[in-house]
Amino acid sequence: MNRRKALALIASGGAAAALVPAGCSIVQGLAGNPPGGGTPPGGGKPSGSRFSVPLRIPPVLNPTSSTSAQDEYDIVQSVASQEILPGQTTTIWGYNGIFPGPTIRVKKGRTAVVRHTNRLSTDTVVHLHGGMTPSDSDGFPTDMVMPGQTRAYTYPNQQRACTLWYHDHAMDQTGQNIYMGLAGFYIIDDDEELALPLPKGQFDVPLLLQDRLFNPDGSLLYNTFGNTGVQGDVMVVNGVAWPYFQVSPGKYRFRILNGANARPFGLALSNGSAFILIGTDGGLLPAPVSITNLPIAMAERVDVVIDFSTIPVGTSVYLINTLEQPSLQQLMRFDVTGSAANDASVPAQLSNPGFLTRPANATTRNWYLGPSFGGGHSGVMWTINGQEFDPNRSDASVPLGQIEFWRFFNNPASKMLHPAHMHLAHISKSWSGMADHPSLMKRHGRTRWLSSPAKRSL
Repeated sequence: MNRRKALALIASGGAAAALVPAGCSIVQGLAGNPPGGGTPPGGGKPSGSRFSVPLRIPPVLNPTSSTSAQDEYDIVQSVASQEILPGQTTTIWGYNGIFPGPTIRVKKGRTAVVRHTNRLSTDTVVHLHGGMTPSDSDGFPTDMVMPGQTRAYTYPNQQRACTLWYHDHAMDQTGQNIYMGLAGFYIIDDDEELALPLPKGQFDVPLLLQDRLFNPDGSLLYNTFGNTGVQGDVMVVNGVAWPYFQVSPGKYRFRILNGANARPFGLALSNGSAFILIGTDGGLLPAPVSITNLPIAMAERVDVVIDFSTIPVGTSVYLINTLEQPSLQQLMRFDVTGSAANDASVPAQLSNPGFLTRPANATTRNWYLGPSFGGGHSGVMWTINGQEFDPNRSDASVPLGQIEFWRFFNNPASKMLHPAHMHLAHISKSWSGMADHPSLMKRHGRTRWLSSPAKRSL
């Protein structure tokens, strides 16, 4: 989706429409800088509460135990309190009691076993988004982890380095469960990527972009306003409302995830500088791309490098969303300090992804995404090729190893985005097919995301 299409969607009252109930907006109480971004005249700091709290970096989870080929991790899903709004505490549902959850960082070829214990009062499911996983560890929407239960998920990590995320996936509860905090990063490293001079360590930073609505007491307000999802009036990055982040005058790698319920982002820097795009959902690109406006829809990831050496020390630049009205454009602020810079660089060649080649006689399948009205349902039900989700139905049978060409069409009547992704595999040289999956097409509860066995760029 480009900016023009997204703006047209906004104008039509689609997924990017502002949905803020009367009396629940908290924006007016959080002052900030002029919408255009940049440092205020005279180099002063912004007034009020925006950009008054530093960015939090999710901690990397240490294994509970390890062998020569496998690491085991334990995560407890629990209720906790966290400061999202400056000076207020908010009840969240967190992996290990934090939002976002701890980052799981693994090496390609080493199996990870992640045991999740549900200490919440609601059913949950865990899905490793973008992972090549066995079907019994995919996090199918009906494979519930009931309150008090523990379930182990096995991830072989036989895929190239990339930025993934794990999140709740419970049938009809996905939207609210993620909204309450059940999301975290999962990063796979491999030798090819580690050998590159890209920013590493403290200069490799995950950013989870979201938006939230809050009640006056600071509690989260989840209201889908029908079937279009939730859009908030507070921009949240890594569980902090409008944070600031102090950076050195050098290159940083940011692993950006759109974890919003229904809001797309058109990412840009307030000073007009370009991002260096180095990776997307499936890992590193063959070569870097310079881009000044980067579209990212819900659940998608992008890896970018920002060079702060071109920005004077003591000044600031903002990460903004160009698809939004001025009061909601700013997402976070980067403050360039006088600290020593790193010596990272971005090489002209990054990787060899091993793209598939479509055979001339490849079968073509069309998938039409859209709403279904009536039929005994209250509200809208989402369909694929006119059919609602049924775990006992398979919509495609593909012989293992056969390459097909799949196209996705979004019904204009839906008036919303439909990001689609496949489960259990990536489209790459190592793609192993999905013959053992009980249902090839899934509907993700109230988040309105759709999963499929083929990436829409296939």
